[in-house]
Amino acid sequence: MTPVWFVGFLSTFAGIGIGGIIAGLINGFQRSMGTIYAVSTGLILGLISFEIIPEAIQLGNWIIFLLGFLTGILVFKLIHMGIHKNSLITAGSYKPFNRRLGLFLALIISIHNLPMGVVMGTSGHSQFNLALLQALILHNIPEGMILFTPLFMARISFNKLFFLSILVAVPVALGALIGEVIGQQNTPIWAFLISLTVGTIYMVTIKEILTESIRHSSNRYSLLVAFLAFCLLGLYLIYF
Repeated sequence: MTPVWFVGFLSTFAGIGIGGIIAGLINGFQRSMGTIYAVSTGLILGLISFEIIPEAIQLGNWIIFLLGFLTGILVFKLIHMGIHKNSLITAGSYKPFNRRLGLFLALIISIHNLPMGVVMGTSGHSQFNLALLQALILHNIPEGMILFTPLFMARISFNKLFFLSILVAVPVALGALIGEVIGQQNTPIWAFLISLTVGTIYMVTIKEILTESIRHSSNRYSLLVAFLAFCLLGLYLIYF
């Protein structure tokens, strides 16, 4: 039977890849970039609101979640200062900006994937099942769209994108192996780490992705599209 760490790796890689393909299909249509960024904003906020935050609270409690969330905001600010120091978004620097944004998102998603893998390893899914694979693939498609959109705009080569997909999926497999070894121990630690990534992803979404959507369209349009995407993903996660 296929071990859970391989299921986690394969589903994460596949989901990220499918999201990347979707991002690639719309690449080059600059008029739609405001919409894509807005949809990405709604999807990721819906994902963390309806799925990741409840999981973090279930593993720990509200206090651990709030501490982790605030720490994640602080981590974002520190990394953001280092990446964007003395950098301006102009016509000549827009490509480097998208590259930095994409790599930053890859780092954050990778950090998020490690504790998620641990949760998989400790959840009792010791063997392959189709429902688990499908759920994990669908879970990672929005993250793939968000990750690859700025990288496609930065004209990153296919080989590098493929390699990056593997790197993002590896922490899930590693986390699942760790989870199988430690069992249900130290769940507050993993709850804190998940909460930390929630805080960081939230800041990336609001400060980077939503900002870019507004830059390509308008405040009202971006917020409306993001809200619709948020609601649709929420309905999907609740009822399906």
